Amino acid sequence: MTFTRTYNIPYYNVGADRKLRITSLMQYLEDMAIRHSEECGIGLDFYEQNKVAWVLAKWDIKVLRYPLFNQEITIITEPYSFRNFFGFRRYEIRDVQGDQLAHANTHWIFIDVTRKRPIPVTHEIITAFGVASDKKRPLPIQPAKPPESTEYETRFRIWLGDIDTNQHVNNIRYIEWALETLPASFSNGKSAQRIMVEYRKEMTYGEEVFSVADTTQNGDQTVSRHRISNSEKEACIATFEWM
Repeated sequence: MTFTRTYNIPYYNVGADRKLRITSLMQYLEDMAIRHSEECGIGLDFYEQNKVAWVLAKWDIKVLRYPLFNQEITIITEPYSFRNFFGFRRYEIRDVQGDQLAHANTHWIFIDVTRKRPIPVTHEIITAFGVASDKKRPLPIQPAKPPESTEYETRFRIWLGDIDTNQHVNNIRYIEWALETLPASFSNGKSAQRIMVEYRKEMTYGEEVFSVADTTQNGDQTVSRHRISNSEKEACIATFEWM
């Protein structure tokens, strides 16, 4: 079952070039997932009452063209399949002419929030989303690659504003930290055309964040690779392909 919603790009979601920020686009996609759950009757109240949650594990986003300030976009999403405790959701972003601006595949994990352990996706959820119970094929998602050197390094502290309804750092915040680690001049004249992210560990309020990045050149394409960690474990890796 697909779910569609229209957004008008506000000023606070664009950068100096007046284009939608990649982190804002990712926020729209995250918003679409929870709004779709609400539409199907299995939203935040359902998750809270049943002590369960969806945790995002991987992004694979391809951007063909960034929309500009005040432009209208339409996002279409659908759960593609469920397999054990995994869920796969895909997205399309289109302009008012119907031309594709971007598309994305995502990989989610269904968890028991009390035990913080993955659990099988229930028949109730599969039925609510209108997905055939025998549809178990995963979406293709290109793996992210960690940095091979410490070309850039920054530290952050996790504040209350970084925490979401699952009581851990919102997944978009990792991407903001990763991008803030690159020098201000890095993205001048460049746009991220592909974003691959893998989340490996949750982070919580008060922790110190270590962000490391390096860059490589592949013809006309620049690749930045990122690692987000705390003092003990790797929490997130991400790869951006820039043009």
